Amino acid sequence: MSVDTHASVARRLGQFVYPHRWGALFTVLAYVGAAATEPMIPKLIGYAFGEGFAKDAFPLWMIPVVLIGLYLMRGVFGFAGQYLFNWTVTRSVMDFRAALVNALLRLDAQIYTRMQPGTAVSKIVNDPQQILQLVGDVGISVLRDGLPALAMLAYLFYLNWQLTLLSLVVTPLMALIMKKVNQRMRLMATRSYDSQLMLVNKVDDLARAWRVVRQFGAEAHERQRFADVAHEVRRNNLKTATAGALAQPLSQLVAAIGLSFIICVTLWQARAQGTGVQAFAEFVTALLLLTSRLRHLSDLAAPLTRASVIAKGCFELMDAPKEADSGALELPVHAHGDLEMQDVRLTYPGAVQPALDGLSLAFPAGKTTALVGASGAGKSSIIHLLLGFGRPDSGRILLDGNDVEMLTRLSLRRQFAVVSQDIVLFDDSVANNIAYAQPRDEARLEAALRAAHLWDFAQTLPEGVETSVGANGSKLSGGQRQRLAIARALYKEAPIWIFDEATSALDTESERAVQQALAAWSGRKTLIVIAHRLSTIRDADAIHVLGAGKLVETGTHAELIARDGAYAAMVRAQAGEA
Repeated sequence: MSVDTHASVARRLGQFVYPHRWGALFTVLAYVGAAATEPMIPKLIGYAFGEGFAKDAFPLWMIPVVLIGLYLMRGVFGFAGQYLFNWTVTRSVMDFRAALVNALLRLDAQIYTRMQPGTAVSKIVNDPQQILQLVGDVGISVLRDGLPALAMLAYLFYLNWQLTLLSLVVTPLMALIMKKVNQRMRLMATRSYDSQLMLVNKVDDLARAWRVVRQFGAEAHERQRFADVAHEVRRNNLKTATAGALAQPLSQLVAAIGLSFIICVTLWQARAQGTGVQAFAEFVTALLLLTSRLRHLSDLAAPLTRASVIAKGCFELMDAPKEADSGALELPVHAHGDLEMQDVRLTYPGAVQPALDGLSLAFPAGKTTALVGASGAGKSSIIHLLLGFGRPDSGRILLDGNDVEMLTRLSLRRQFAVVSQDIVLFDDSVANNIAYAQPRDEARLEAALRAAHLWDFAQTLPEGVETSVGANGSKLSGGQRQRLAIARALYKEAPIWIFDEATSALDTESERAVQQALAAWSGRKTLIVIAHRLSTIRDADAIHVLGAGKLVETGTHAELIARDGAYAAMVRAQAGEA
């Protein structure tokens, strides 16, 4: 990966580290303290070889005192640096994850249709920790090995600047080798990351679709599909590791060539100039320590490249289009609830036919309006636009006479309570699912449970309404999940209620109870009901029959039956099925 890309990643990651910069600063200072002790080692070895063998040299008891004291200092500095490093990284990871979650919550609705849940989980939960740990480890290596290397290099210049300059002639060759290795690692790391996300998505599919898998007896089929993806991940990871493994032996080979040449020159110089063993021991020891540090630094390209590739995926999520919210008008907490669609047209990206084709509908306040029609008629697209999840290509949608594009998204959605056929529950208690994101009121909670025909069931749970429902209501039956979603909508007390096949999974008794509860609110709420079971909408004030994004016919149940059109044909067809 290019230097510019590394620099860009570093700048963006820096915004999460900056609030904790003091931890990073003290980490650097701790490792600077450890690096300052590095030149003392060759100095002590040289002193021991030069003067240590004389009879009147320093007392022997000083050797353990000095060496133990030296390594104690290095240990203290090293521990402090590692602790401060982890303190900084854990807080930076928390901020990084928070930024990703914030981006996820603000994504444009179309992004969700293309993004696998497993991908989002990986990018928010796993990737920030991995990125900052990889980058942090590189930084620690630079501090732990780079600073002592600089200190040792300065000491070598002090001992013999001519030979030190000569030892640097292998640097261009080392840089060329690392450039070629990095190019290979960048390619393989990108493939490895993409295949890793495919594996995450495959596991996510298996966890969500286990009923379908077992219903079709597809365990062997899914095991093979998983094995194919896992094999691709293993192959790409191996290629990435192989490319990274080339860096160290190649750099060591170049360093060995330079080192052997320098030692020969040093010995020749010692013989020619008559310098003693002390000078030779100091220089060669310092040079060997420098080479050891550089060997560790040669391993930094692989993790840095991998961190850059993973960070790119995270930043793509952060940079994805956000939901547009240009409205500035705030409605009262409870609006009147009068809705109207005027000549609305909508075509989804890539679609040939429009989802809504010049549709004009009215949803009067306090009335019950039903939407019926075959799949693809445009019913879901209407709800999609009413809730502000998309914008019409042309036409207007009015709420109490206000164009919804002029309203803030929060103000608009505050007016709706929705029960969709795609039920979503949180891994939380019954009560917290019902009173979701709202102040808890025990009286309202009980009223919502009773209206949804769920109160008696809640009393039988081990912890009552405080009992957890599991991931997406996994501890509940299909009917119980749907009644809980209905109770949540009832609890919200919004002026407009949307029921999209809300009673499809209920038994006859429960369905009748819910219909009675809704009938009690008729005249006080704007009710929009999407139903395939036409018996549930007989008492609606108006029934709109849709087809291909257009209004086919409208009227009450009796009027449409008398007209003997599309609606009457649908009623006869369902009666025949019964």
